[in-house]
Amino acid sequence: MNARTVWALVGIVILAVLAKLVTWPDNGPAVGDSQAYAQQLAEAEGAQQDLIDAQRLSGAFRAAAKILRPSVVQINAMVKQRPMRRMQEFHQFRSPFGNDLFDELFRELEGRQRAPRELEPDQDEEEPDDSSRPNVQAGVGSGVIVSEDGYVLTNNHVVEQADELQVELSDGQVFKASVVGKDPSSDLAVLKIEATGLAAARLGDSAAMEVGDWVIAIGSPFGLEQTVTAGIISATNRRTGIIRGGFEDFLQTDAAINPGNSGGPLVNLKGEVIGIKTAIITRTGTNAGVGYAIPANMAVQIMNDLQSTGKVVRGFIGAGLDDVTNELSKKLKLPNGVLRGALIRRVLAGGPADRGGLKENDVVVGLGSRTISSSSQLMNEIAQVRPGSTIDLRVYRDGSAKDIRIVVEERTDERLSQLSDRTEIEKWGLVLDTLSPAIAQELELPESIQGAVILEIERNKPAARLRLQRYDVIRSIDDRPITNASEAKEAFEKVGKQIKLLIQRGPVEMAIATQIP
Repeated sequence: MNARTVWALVGIVILAVLAKLVTWPDNGPAVGDSQAYAQQLAEAEGAQQDLIDAQRLSGAFRAAAKILRPSVVQINAMVKQRPMRRMQEFHQFRSPFGNDLFDELFRELEGRQRAPRELEPDQDEEEPDDSSRPNVQAGVGSGVIVSEDGYVLTNNHVVEQADELQVELSDGQVFKASVVGKDPSSDLAVLKIEATGLAAARLGDSAAMEVGDWVIAIGSPFGLEQTVTAGIISATNRRTGIIRGGFEDFLQTDAAINPGNSGGPLVNLKGEVIGIKTAIITRTGTNAGVGYAIPANMAVQIMNDLQSTGKVVRGFIGAGLDDVTNELSKKLKLPNGVLRGALIRRVLAGGPADRGGLKENDVVVGLGSRTISSSSQLMNEIAQVRPGSTIDLRVYRDGSAKDIRIVVEERTDERLSQLSDRTEIEKWGLVLDTLSPAIAQELELPESIQGAVILEIERNKPAARLRLQRYDVIRSIDDRPITNASEAKEAFEKVGKQIKLLIQRGPVEMAIATQIP
């Protein structure tokens, strides 16, 4: 063994000894050996999956918005420019859905409508021809295209007082629109623009929507076109009295609805229109999380009627209705647990209800398979039945249940006038009806108040000059108590050169004594 080899072995031995003597740093246990850290890793992996699910939901919102984008339009309502004194009158027609100037759109707190200010006496003078005046934009609303050849669905209150209507598509193209038909009783209208190849929105089954379902609202709030907001269905089958004397079966949503959204679509996450936005409840005129949409199933039937005939065909059975209160339920000997229904106040002689055997003081609690809980619900249900069809009613009479079958007729003004106390007083420019308990409740009046409620007022007639308003209740005329519309008409016809009126306007009682203007 030579010297070099010996020294090599000595070096190896020395290194081995040093390795035993030197303490090397300890890197600790493997990360996977920590139970807490392992749990965090597992939670992170689960959270990643949650994010993937959230992205899928976000994608559904994006897809629904993209599907509807070319179908949603902005509607510009134009009016003839008025002299300043007339414009002061128009300022009364304000709305939580925009500066529409239309009072049917002004659905303020709890659906109360603000009546238009009547003309000043000096406004009777003849004014220049409107045809020479330019159109100015009075308000902005929304709508949805429902056919490739240019039919557009929107709200009646968006268009009803416009002298000209413009429809602006999502790409900025603007078309003049004509009104195919309007239905104030449901607050729907159908417009037509001369265009083809448009993207028609799909109309979904609104009856399939349930509380908690996601929805998006699309429209032009504050004129900001194609704005999308999201929320859920907060309630279904809402009846609020917002459309006075009309037909309501609203979907309620918390999706933000603001000025300019009126007439736009409420959409499910399949990209289907399931409602037409029409009203909000608010103290400020802007979104407070309570919005209403006309369900698509109701809108489709009305739209089809307006497109085919220009009017809406509704069912009629010839019965005056009222709600059942807790007090009435006892008087009517309803069984325990039956606290709601539609009370039959009046039956038209020879009408469908009369022929079917329905009687006054019957309480309707069912129509077919559906439970009836109010007079407005029954009215809505019957209105959607086609004339000539048969309906089966479940009623209580003197505490006993009965089934009654009725063949529905068409609802017409003539038939309604036979049933109601609606009375026209032409000289005074008034249309009155007897204040029923249902109307009193709608106007939030005490049940003890009796009188005749004003339904319509004609401008430039004595009633308008007296500053009477729609939904005023006439309680007495020249110290004669008024309990119905017929008594009011008789009293007005006997008025001389002076008149004394006792009026109920909301919670306020007003006395008017004046010369006949």
